[in-house]
Amino acid sequence: MLDDFFPLEVSVLSSNALCNYIAQEYFPQTSLKCRLFYRGLHDIYKVISDNKTYFFKVYRQGVRRIEEIQFEIDLLNHLKTLDIKVSYPVIKQDRTFIGQFRTVNGIRYGVLYTSVGIREFDQIEETAELNENLGSYVASIHNAWDKCNFVINRPNLDLHSFIDDSMSNIRKFYNIHNFDIDFLEGVAKEVKKKLTSLSTEKPQYGICHGDIYGGNIRIDANNNPILFDFDFCGNGWRAYDISLYAFPFGMGCDLAKFKRREQRKNQFLNGYNKVRTMNENEIKSIEIFIPFRRIFNIGTIYISFLQNTWGDSLVIRNVDSDILNLKKWLDLNPIF
Repeated sequence: MLDDFFPLEVSVLSSNALCNYIAQEYFPQTSLKCRLFYRGLHDIYKVISDNKTYFFKVYRQGVRRIEEIQFEIDLLNHLKTLDIKVSYPVIKQDRTFIGQFRTVNGIRYGVLYTSVGIREFDQIEETAELNENLGSYVASIHNAWDKCNFVINRPNLDLHSFIDDSMSNIRKFYNIHNFDIDFLEGVAKEVKKKLTSLSTEKPQYGICHGDIYGGNIRIDANNNPILFDFDFCGNGWRAYDISLYAFPFGMGCDLAKFKRREQRKNQFLNGYNKVRTMNENEIKSIEIFIPFRRIFNIGTIYISFLQNTWGDSLVIRNVDSDILNLKKWLDLNPIF
């Protein structure tokens, strides 16, 4: 029967149908509101039940296997047992966490998550105390995950997935759009050379959140940071996990921003090292992870994951912008 329909690359589930599903599976005999809140790599629906807010994530078809989603759930439930506050998965009436939806273009999976905090992180003033608290909080999560004995059902956040796979996508996209691929080839080569000497043993290497930046952090009533969106979690260098917030590419490329970035990094590390002490090689490597993540953003997130959501127009704009800014960043900070 499905062969009669024209193939789809992506699908969007009905908010009304999801509302009925969530009422039945999570909150029987409760009035609900459910609306599509955000479309990115995955589709996020905002759910309100009895004046409590939740977010239902519908994972993009073909990006996360059910085992990989279950691994994410297990990691969050492990933090919950240790009373480390994050966005937690909500259990269904049948005592499972993952919903399955049969669509025209295949099975899609969904999980309901708790809402956290009372304010967005980027809406409050950045202070040394806040950066130190965030550093200690992230270190406590890293330490907690080092005690996990789960089978890691996620791609590693390593040179193969971030550089090799991403560069493969970039080379294919070069047949569609003309950009400075030689520059990216050179950056990829130098990043691999720099990172091959780093330890891949705990605690320097282990389970990471994978996407720690202001957009994935909320603040509670006591001004404490709380993380959500663990979709990129997996085994990787802890210095990479730290770099995303403590030494961010998006802060800008002028000298004033470099000073601010260095200040934020030092404040974050002051807090982090109170919980888990980093060695000198780890600290020195933090800046290398800016081009490491940029190659991944260009080749995997923009070109591979989001092309069929954004279309080539926005992908091209992001690719060109990232290359231009990465050139500026490396000119001011020649790490190779």
